[in-house]
Formats: sequence, C-alpha cells, structure tokens
Amino acid sequence: MDRAEQYRHLAADVRSRASQEHNPIVKAEWENLARTYVRLAKQADERPNIRMTYDPIREMLERARH
Repeated sequence: MDRAEQYRHLAADVRSRASQEHNPIVKAEWENLARTYVRLAKQADERPNIRMTYDPIREMLERARH
C-alpha cells in the first residue's frame, strides 16, 4: 500500500468513527481529521517522491514498534 492509499485508509477510519459519534463537536473534529487525510493523500499522489517533514503514518509505525 502506498502513502496515498494509507492516508485514504486513515480517512475512511476516522469517517467511520465520526459516523458513530454522538457529540457534535467531537464528530466535527473527526470529520475535519478525515478531510485532512484526504488532502494529504492528494499531496502524496501529486508528489510521490517527496519526503514530508511531518509524517503521521511514519510516526504511528514507529510508536507501534516500541
């Protein structure tokens, strides 16, 4: 799975969480996070060879290893 696909997967995950959220403020934040992951996926599609300064996926993978 490439970087853009990983971001799209994260976007789908947080959209699912948003759909289950009863608190409208928390739901809006989940939806905002999903939109952010979609934007990151588009950027990854446009520039597949650029290493990002902040990469939440890499950070999550590193935390999972420890």
